Amino acid sequence: MKGSYRIATVAGIEVRVHFTFLLLLAFYAFNDYTHDGVKAAVSGATFLLTLFLCVLLHEFGHAFAARAFGIRTPDITLLPIGGVARLERMPASPWQELVIALAGPAVNVVIAAVIAAVIALRLGGIPDLRDLALLEKTGSGLLLDLFFVNTLLIAFNLIPAFPMDGGRVLRALMATQMRHATATLIAARVGQVIAVLFIGAAIMTGNYMLIFIAMFVFLGAQQELAYARLRETALDVRVGQAMITHFQTLPVGLRAGEVPSLLSGNEQGVFPLVDDSLHLRGLATRDELLQATRELPPQSPANCVARQIPVVHPETALDEALELMQRLAEPILAVVNASGQIVGLVSQAHLAELSRLRDA
Repeated sequence: MKGSYRIATVAGIEVRVHFTFLLLLAFYAFNDYTHDGVKAAVSGATFLLTLFLCVLLHEFGHAFAARAFGIRTPDITLLPIGGVARLERMPASPWQELVIALAGPAVNVVIAAVIAAVIALRLGGIPDLRDLALLEKTGSGLLLDLFFVNTLLIAFNLIPAFPMDGGRVLRALMATQMRHATATLIAARVGQVIAVLFIGAAIMTGNYMLIFIAMFVFLGAQQELAYARLRETALDVRVGQAMITHFQTLPVGLRAGEVPSLLSGNEQGVFPLVDDSLHLRGLATRDELLQATRELPPQSPANCVARQIPVVHPETALDEALELMQRLAEPILAVVNASGQIVGLVSQAHLAELSRLRDA
């Protein structure tokens, strides 16, 4: 994910932090400091970091459950809104998706149970409200806060709406009785109805954070629906049947000063760079090439802005190509023939357009 930085690797899974999470941490620490001083800032930052440790463990629950089914998780990214475990492919069956979806909240159940046991041991039994107040006064309020937060995470994640785990649970259960795409459509629509209810609740209560959550839910459901439609379009289709065949290539020896004339009158967004035998040597976007024109001397090679992209063959199954895009977070693939010459491009945007036209 762009804007994220690797901070650790655990069990072969990269743990990444998005820069916006660091901004959130800094904001809350500074806010606590300006109101209550250094001690409050340290306490607030400690709570936030501990909370996101629980979120990280939640995501590892998904990752390890997926690993049991042979599905790798390249990375987990922490965001201000939570965590994202990026699976290399979709589960093969609804029951696999169900297990993977429930594994995350199950981790929070275990964390909450352990914290509850520690609190009970400290207080010498099952606490009542007065005991909980005493716990707060003795400086153990962090445990109590984490117990309630993990309880909230369980409830929130099991809301039957994408992109929460509850949306995936709902889809998995329905997919045992119907096509995956149909189950996704119903689950996505349920999620969007819930998003509208969140907006209504925000207006009635004045809690406008619910509007942010509603947008998160609504867009997450829309994204999941779009990807499900892509997969439906890809069933029993070969890459060669869906690839883009009309596109302009550029010579790999292109100079920066030659770019404007070659791109003139062409609105193409990406350009394969090829050698004299039409072998792919890289791919650059229109903006990258124009930026090279502005920043480099006219005789400088423009291919320095190109990057390597994965290649597939025309006979590759289109759903395999989609999984490759998802696994590598790569929105475009090059299609090459048996001689290694580029014959087409396949992109998520183009496939989404094909899916839209098919549904129209």
